[in-house]
Amino acid sequence: MNIVDVHTHFFPKEMSLNRSKFCKLDKNFNLLYSDEKINIPTENELLEIINKFPSIKLVVQSISYIDYELSKYTNDFLLELSKNYDQIKVFGSINTNWGTNKCIEEINRINQLGAAGIGELHPDIQGFDILDFNAFDPIVENLISNNMLINFHSSEPVGHDYNGKGKMHPDILYKFALNYKELKIIYSHLGGGLPIYYLMPEIMRDLNNVYYDTAALQFLYDPKIVKIFHEIIGEDKILFGSDYGLIEIDRAINSILQLDIDSKAKENILCNNALRLLSW
Repeated sequence: MNIVDVHTHFFPKEMSLNRSKFCKLDKNFNLLYSDEKINIPTENELLEIINKFPSIKLVVQSISYIDYELSKYTNDFLLELSKNYDQIKVFGSINTNWGTNKCIEEINRINQLGAAGIGELHPDIQGFDILDFNAFDPIVENLISNNMLINFHSSEPVGHDYNGKGKMHPDILYKFALNYKELKIIYSHLGGGLPIYYLMPEIMRDLNNVYYDTAALQFLYDPKIVKIFHEIIGEDKILFGSDYGLIEIDRAINSILQLDIDSKAKENILCNNALRLLSW
């Protein structure tokens, strides 16, 4: 079976070996990985996955650092992965607090080296407002001109708390997408539940440029929510994402395979939608 996992994370080996050093350097990395029990996946695990799933394709995303030099360091690591493995595309990281020029410079640099997009951005932790359109207008214009996607962490306005949940709620995500209808957007973690509002006709019409990945589905919802959202927004807007190394990829795949939807819909979610979106 062909699989495209649009939401995975891998790190330079140095970050695994020197966890405390990088936790001190970056607030987001510290929030997510300060606990020694949490795995920091490296290229060795990537090779294991490729060997286990010979036909798999992966999008490896950044985790949205705050520190400029660390962002560039990890962007370079991800770009090296995409250079070495045909099965991989990468999304790099920026932070609008660097200023417009630095962001655009980094977007152009990584685009020229093969990056397919930007993400997973986490505005709460990175300390910027995605509704600051003055800051985002030139960045989005640049992304569109480079034919790059953007991925945002999304969070549920209700339910249990967890490290990194944040407040990227459906109302904020909707306003951002509404303002940038030419930009291809992926909202992680099923958009914090935004697809439920597609039952409002104007939302369905307004968000034609938005896609939703299933990252960390098993920690957030009963998996049958994918079937419900598939019925509301259609199967072509849902992308398979595991959130590896938080969730094992085979576990995430099985959650989709066990859904009470037809085989064509499963194939589209697990593979075809991402192939089309990423021109893979």
